[in-house]
Amino acid sequence: MHGVITFYPDFRRAPAGRHVLKLCRAEACQAAGGDPLAAHAEAQLGVVMGTTARDGSVTLEPVYCLGLCATAPSAMLDGRLVGRLDEGRLDALLTEAQQ
Repeated sequence: MHGVITFYPDFRRAPAGRHVLKLCRAEACQAAGGDPLAAHAEAQLGVVMGTTARDGSVTLEPVYCLGLCATAPSAMLDGRLVGRLDEGRLDALLTEAQQ
């Protein structure tokens, strides 16, 4: 059971937050500034990647390619893809997810 849960990224041991924000951590997104954005999201939410905010509003997860390499860095909020992510767009996503 542990092997299955840890292999598939959409399986969880605990419920996800009301919203799931996935940040692309693949090489193209990292090269386009994804690392500082991931750190910014962690700081804003007060969590580390792969965990849920204390209020249960947002689960922050890494994903290893959303197929938006040409518009990197990218993210997905509740299934909605967002390319050309910058700090302002990330803050808007975080605000949306925390409501």
